[in-house]
Amino acid sequence: MKHLEYQLKQLAYHNRDGSFSTQAHRKKYLKRFARELRMLGYNQMQVRSLKLKHVHALINHWQRIGCSIGAQKNALAHLRWWARKIGKDELIPKSNNELLIGKRNLIPEESKAQCLTRSQLKQISNEYMRLSIELQQEFGLRQEESFKFRPTYADRGSYIELKGSWTKGGRKRSIPIVSFEQRDLIDRIHAVAGQGSLIPAEYSLKNWRGKYIRLLSNLGLKKLHGLRHGYAQRRYRDLTGFESVFAGGPRRTALESDQRVIDSQARLQVSKELGHNRIEITDVYLGR
Repeated sequence: MKHLEYQLKQLAYHNRDGSFSTQAHRKKYLKRFARELRMLGYNQMQVRSLKLKHVHALINHWQRIGCSIGAQKNALAHLRWWARKIGKDELIPKSNNELLIGKRNLIPEESKAQCLTRSQLKQISNEYMRLSIELQQEFGLRQEESFKFRPTYADRGSYIELKGSWTKGGRKRSIPIVSFEQRDLIDRIHAVAGQGSLIPAEYSLKNWRGKYIRLLSNLGLKKLHGLRHGYAQRRYRDLTGFESVFAGGPRRTALESDQRVIDSQARLQVSKELGHNRIEITDVYLGR
């Protein structure tokens, strides 16, 4: 292992902030940075010798090989983490525009909401997996959050609480229980998971994720991120009394002034329940 790659590995080992998934992605990116910098001719770099010229060299390389804007921004987030951990917080400009990385349009043209029917759920014979998918549908949880869900910790009666170690970015959050279906789901998870999570004891997270992906593929379901979109749209309707744009409701420009206040409050609440805490991100789920 080359020297910079080893030092970055040690940096990640001694700074384990974020979820396990975030840490795993970070390690992959740091390893990639070390190899790309070596390929670009920076053979004598140390972990603390990162400079702006190295950042520009990496960005130019990514753009030459055709990395998407989204991929470049994801990589930069990990590059900023490296700079922050060596005390160079101000090294990389906060604005991606200064680095000549354009904006990506995250807002889809139409709704991506999904909702699995009872007959579709019945096709999933593995009870742990079916309950995980139901959590994604009923509470808008991410895939990994639904796997790590421990009912003995999460169930707080009128709401569920997610540990930071379960979530993306390590941010704990709470989601209210507002329907009979949600309460019934949590009770059924108690009966199956007991003191554990929705990953059976004999499986690691990695092995369970692989089994889950194969199951979805066999059922023709692929990714189920649309379940979060469906949750967001239903929750918005419950909070506002009218449909979101993607569900056929009025655009924000067509709302009355009092409705705009309700819209903003609902969007902020939906954003928090999804684990984003940014009102702008709700445009992706709800339209605008």
